[in-house]
Amino acid sequence: MRKLSHALLFAGLITASPLATAAPVKDDWGMWLSNTYQTDFGGSNYLAFLELAPRTKHDNGEFSQIIARPLLGYKLTPKLQFWLGYTWQGEYGKDTDFDLATHDFMQQVQWIDNWTPQLNFQYRFRLEERFFADEDTAFRMRHRFRFVYTQPETKTYLIAADELFVYFNSLNEGRLAHSVQPGINQNRSYVGIGYKITPKINIDTGYQFQYVNNFGAPDGANHIWLTNFNITF
Repeated sequence: MRKLSHALLFAGLITASPLATAAPVKDDWGMWLSNTYQTDFGGSNYLAFLELAPRTKHDNGEFSQIIARPLLGYKLTPKLQFWLGYTWQGEYGKDTDFDLATHDFMQQVQWIDNWTPQLNFQYRFRLEERFFADEDTAFRMRHRFRFVYTQPETKTYLIAADELFVYFNSLNEGRLAHSVQPGINQNRSYVGIGYKITPKINIDTGYQFQYVNNFGAPDGANHIWLTNFNITF
């Protein structure tokens, strides 16, 4: 019961802005669609994962980017997983097409625990080595907490998540100097509702608030309608 009360308190707080600031803030809204596919190869300890995620920006008027993220993992225990992977982050521009795409190599630890028959908790820690087009390499870590509460005797669930992004180093020149600096890069908070179509297919949708911390430029406050479509096999 204590774990449940802590989880509900956390879910109620995460929609607040994580980065109090007096600097100017630029608001925007868009839509993100995340399609994920995961397998354990028929019950083995080995795992594979793929995410494909198109995104929009500028009041949902422009295509922003697409994410392609394949990973390979190993289940050390029923609750503890280790992953290695790669992310292609295709930054789209009318003049540059996808020439400014970012290539990330990543290492990930994930803890998954059913606190109650209805409440699932996940913690994910990720390290990223980010190779930007025509820029130096940046190093970033990500912490994500995620709660899923399934309504008793239904296929409906509530979901809440919060993820903090922190850079270790800086890029002091070039187009990314205002965004890649040591410290907090951004925070994403998400609340939504989902439905288990089958035991292996589910979908959830809801509101995500993304706050981007910039240096020498207005911060970003992005209001996103996020939909996740997940398949396991």
